[in-house]
Amino acid sequence: MSEVETSNSTFSVRKNDFWGYKRADDNIFVFASTLFILQQNSRYLNKEQKVIFEKIESQILAEFAKYQNKDGRLTYNFYKTKPSRHFPNGRFMRRLDHFRLPDDIDDTALIYLTSNYTKEQTIWLKNHLSEFTDQYRGSKNGEIYSTWFGKNMPKEQDVCALLNLMYLLFKHQIALDQTDNNTLKFISNAVNEITKNSFQIARHYGHPALIIYHYARFMADFSYQELDNRKAELIDIAKKLLAKEKSALFRMLLETALLKFGEKRNKIDINLDPEKQFYSFIGAPFAPFENPATRLIAKNQWSQIFWKSEIHELALRLEYICLIRKN
Repeated sequence: MSEVETSNSTFSVRKNDFWGYKRADDNIFVFASTLFILQQNSRYLNKEQKVIFEKIESQILAEFAKYQNKDGRLTYNFYKTKPSRHFPNGRFMRRLDHFRLPDDIDDTALIYLTSNYTKEQTIWLKNHLSEFTDQYRGSKNGEIYSTWFGKNMPKEQDVCALLNLMYLLFKHQIALDQTDNNTLKFISNAVNEITKNSFQIARHYGHPALIIYHYARFMADFSYQELDNRKAELIDIAKKLLAKEKSALFRMLLETALLKFGEKRNKIDINLDPEKQFYSFIGAPFAPFENPATRLIAKNQWSQIFWKSEIHELALRLEYICLIRKN
C-alpha cells in the first residue's frame, strides 16, 4: 500500500484517452470501495481466503488516517491531506490550490462503513452534514445533502454517493429527519433519469450500470418504502441496459445488481483481463461552473477524467462470483 509512483500501478490510474492523458493516482476511494465490497462478501470465503482478506483489510485500514481532514475532523478526502497530494504525478493541477478538493460525503461514508465508527460518531457526522445542504428542488419544505463539505464549493448531489451515505445511516438505525427523507425522495425520483441523464444525477459515477448497482447494493440490505416501490422498475431498467451494453464489466455489474435484487440469473463467464471501457469513477472539471456553456462541455467524455483501479475491478468480479454461487 505504499505511495503510488509509477504509471503501471495496479492501485489506480486517472486517464482521458481522447487527450492521451494517463497518470498514476493515489486516492482513498479505490481502497475504501474495494474494502467495502470485500467485507460484504467475506462470509462466502473459505478459511485460507479469509486469511488473505484479513491481510488486505488491515493494510487498507492503515491507509485511512492519511486522508483524514487536515484539521483533525472525522471527515475524509479523496486525496492525502497532510500535506495535500491532490492529483499526484501530474504536471499542472497538483501545483494549484484551485484544484485541491474538499472532503466529501462519499469517501467519508465508505470509510465509516468499513471502519469501527460508532453510532454516536455517525450521529456527529450527520449533524455536521447539516451544515452542507442544498435546497432540494423536488421539495417545498427542506434541504438535501450535498456532495462536498467545502463552504465555497458549488452545491451538487450524486445519487451514488447519497446511497452510500444512506447505507451508513440505515446501518446504524439512525432516526431519519426531514433532510434524510428529502434525500431519499431525491434518490427515488432519480430513478426516472438513470438512462436519460445519468451524468446529471451522478456526476462522479456517470454510467447507468454503476448507478443501478448502487441502488441494488442499498436495497438488498435495507427497506425504504418509496424505494421498494421502484424495485420492479429498476430491475426492468437493468435488463434493458443489458440488452445493449457492450462492456463486459459493466454487463457484469448489471448482473450483480440483478442478483442483489433477488433475480435468478444464469452464470456468465468472467474474464480477468483488464478492460479499457470500464471505469470506477469520473471527474468533471468543468461541471462546477455556473456558466451554461461549461456545463454543456462537462457532459462530454473528452472533457472528463476517468479513474480505473485493478484492485477495485477484481473486487467487483469476486463479488459477482460469490453472489452467483449462492443464486
